[in-house]
Amino acid sequence: MRSDTWINVAEVGGIQQAIDALPDQGGTVYLPTGTWEIDQTLEIALNEGQHFFMVGDGRSSVIVNTSTSGDPLMHLVGVEDSWWPDLKITIRDLTFVGNHQSGDALAMEWPNDAMVDACFFIGHGGTAVNCMRNSSNVTVRDCWMRDCKRALAAENLHHLTMHGCQTRSLNEGQEQDEHVYINWNCREVRIVGNHFAYGHAEGIILDGTAQQVISGNTLEGFREQILAINARDMVIADNYLHGTKSVHLRGECHGFSITGNTMINATEGGVVIEDAQGSGGHVIANNVIRKSVYRDIDYIKDKRMAGIDLGDAANCVVNANVIEDVTEPVALSAGPGGGGHIITGNRVIQQAAEALTVDCVTPCEVSGNLFDSV
Repeated sequence: MRSDTWINVAEVGGIQQAIDALPDQGGTVYLPTGTWEIDQTLEIALNEGQHFFMVGDGRSSVIVNTSTSGDPLMHLVGVEDSWWPDLKITIRDLTFVGNHQSGDALAMEWPNDAMVDACFFIGHGGTAVNCMRNSSNVTVRDCWMRDCKRALAAENLHHLTMHGCQTRSLNEGQEQDEHVYINWNCREVRIVGNHFAYGHAEGIILDGTAQQVISGNTLEGFREQILAINARDMVIADNYLHGTKSVHLRGECHGFSITGNTMINATEGGVVIEDAQGSGGHVIANNVIRKSVYRDIDYIKDKRMAGIDLGDAANCVVNANVIEDVTEPVALSAGPGGGGHIITGNRVIQQAAEALTVDCVTPCEVSGNLFDSV
């Protein structure tokens, strides 16, 4: 079927031809079931009021990037230097296949009111979904990103939602970077209800950014599950975090609420704060930090466990955490430096290390904590 606003790729000779045929008001590029190979980047440049919808027949509609020059599969440009253009973008029900020498799958500059929905990404040498320049109101949902260098990256993006996505490495696949990277000038980001698994670096990096919600996710098998660098005003809540460091705050981080998380096999710490330089004001409450139920299985070689280390942060509230099976060095520690903490009502169970040390510059309130004897 072909109309001015519904263009079937099979009827016009290719994907780029279908894109080029879009009218001024925009329309739909439809990819029927089949495999479509490209060796040059698909280019889409949209104008104000030119809405874009690309859709396939589910994951049986496959676009393969055969280029090995590091170029993206698709480069989409919205309205330049505009925060709120009249522009709506939807990409749905497609499979994007790359190779380890290709670039991003979707490289989007200035996207607005954009949705990437129910797509499958595999094998890209770049990022599955890369949002660049000014961006606003972007949703990435229910996608599978496997063996991609990164799953999602965002810069200068306000109002990003990522939910229902799954990421994973691949046996004998490429060495991955962090799965999600959010840079310093992103705001109001929601990463909710995703499953990030078995990467080679960090799960999520929050690099100097502010005002994000990371909630209800599963992160397992990363070097660090969540790394925040000079970030502020964050909610990290109700996640399942399985691996070396659950939450790592580095540099001048302010105002984190780290609550209700389950932190498993945190061999280097459930919550670790480094180089805070007196920043802080965090609430760390109602978390469970413990070894896996599979702790005695032989293939789990690293039997260590670490708890909460406030470092030289200041003015934190640490309350009602359960910390179990810690082996080293201290289950709950503050200092040297920093201080002004309220550390109350925590339960440390079956620790083989020291339960609590406080070596702060300013006084702390420490009361109502219950420890097993060493």
